[in-house]
Parts: sequence; structure tokens; C-alpha cells
Amino acid sequence: MILARKLLIGFAATSAVVLATAAAAELATWDQARVTAIAKQLADASDAWELAVREQPGGEIGSGDAEDQFGIVNKARVLSEQAHALADHLAKGEGHDKTRNYYRDLKEVVDDTEELAQRSELDEPTMGAWAKVADLQRQIAPYYDAKANEEKGQ
Repeated sequence: MILARKLLIGFAATSAVVLATAAAAELATWDQARVTAIAKQLADASDAWELAVREQPGGEIGSGDAEDQFGIVNKARVLSEQAHALADHLAKGEGHDKTRNYYRDLKEVVDDTEELAQRSELDEPTMGAWAKVADLQRQIAPYYDAKANEEKGQ
């Protein structure tokens, strides 16, 4: 549990540093097949995350944990929907410009979910499912967010 929180906090800190960097960067060279493959994996990982969250034991009523649990279940559902929307549009051959807003919506849900996850007591299988989502998010980010390339050293 403590390890999971440290991982989430570390990911959030890394994200904040990357966002604070002022140097200009460019997007990764668009590769429709690669981006589509990552998006499909992200949609599958999001489904696994949603299932893991739903199977996660809930907090005690009145403890405040139940509210966070309910919120994270809702975020997991929305995350799955957003990931599938992005993957579906990419699979139809829509490129960067037509899918950019789908990515932005997905990224916002990922950020919100990460914040909720930090406040929630999640078991290791659930955190493992989240780690896959976070990793795939980091893989797709450079195609939509120039700042993500700075983190990768490109």
C-alpha cells in the first residue's frame, strides 16, 4: 500500500516537473499504426483498471473512504469510455488533428483519477492495473503533448 502511494506520488511529481519545464519541444513523429496500437492497449488496460476498481473492497460508510471509492469507480468508467473513444477514432484512420481532443479528454480523466487514487486505499492488484494504464498513457503522450518528449529526453 505504501509502495503504491509512493509510486503514484512519484508519477505526479514527475508530471509536475515536466509541465513546469519551459523549454519548447516538438511532438513525436506521427505514426498512425503505432499510436493506434498504443490506444487499443490503453483501452484494454482501462477496462482492466475499471474491473479492478469495481472488485476493490470499499471503504467503511462514514469514513470518507466510501466517497473516494465511489468517485474512483466513476472515474474508472469514464476513463474506459474515453480510452475506447480515442482508440476507435484512431482505428478509423483519424489522425492527430481529429483525435487531439479525445486525447486531451482522456488525459484530464487520467490526471483526475491519479489524484483520487492517491487519496484511496487501493490493494496491489488494483495498483498493478493502474500502473499499466499510466505506462500506456506515458507511451501515447509524446504524440499529443510536446512536453512529454522532454521527459523522454527527445
